[in-house]
Amino acid sequence: MTRSRRAAIVHRLRVVALVAALACVPLLAGCAGGGVAAQDSVEADPAFVVRVLPTRPGLDIAGPGVSTGSGEFDRATLGQSIPGLAKGAKDGGLRSAATRTWTGPNGARLVAVASLWDDSEPARAIGGQVARAAVPDGTPWTPTQYGGSQGYRSDDARSLNVVVGKVSLLVIAEGPVDDEAVLRTIDLMRKASTNEDLEGPAGG
Repeated sequence: MTRSRRAAIVHRLRVVALVAALACVPLLAGCAGGGVAAQDSVEADPAFVVRVLPTRPGLDIAGPGVSTGSGEFDRATLGQSIPGLAKGAKDGGLRSAATRTWTGPNGARLVAVASLWDDSEPARAIGGQVARAAVPDGTPWTPTQYGGSQGYRSDDARSLNVVVGKVSLLVIAEGPVDDEAVLRTIDLMRKASTNEDLEGPAGG
């Protein structure tokens, strides 16, 4: 991640995104959000969700997943300490999270983040705001197979947050990583969260 993009992320989170996300935490029922509404009771182990992901063509083999809690949620998702984000994750009921990162030529980078919350609403509210902050110069992106999801795209970055029950599935991509790679990664994370066959047809 370039220094200018990091600076933009910090600015976005401090000025707009975190304010909106943290305001949602005490008033969960009033927060608008996106995601796939499977069942609000669905739970999954974030470490398992990221561990089963294969390496996308053109990317190097990833290292093992990294498990984290609310105290490190900012660094795990955006690569740096963001004032307020860790507290927001704790107050919002983050139970556990895990990430895996792939890199490739020409600045390609794909980060998969799975997180388990006490409730689906903070998964949407905070997960969606992290997705927005990850692509601060992006425009909204809602893939047809994931209606209501929270995505953003720019010329060289994209992010997508999809909620399944109490699980937030977030993918952040930079460089020459296309929409298909993001969508396929999200689809595999969704299947892992709901114990579906990972080799089955893609869907949403």
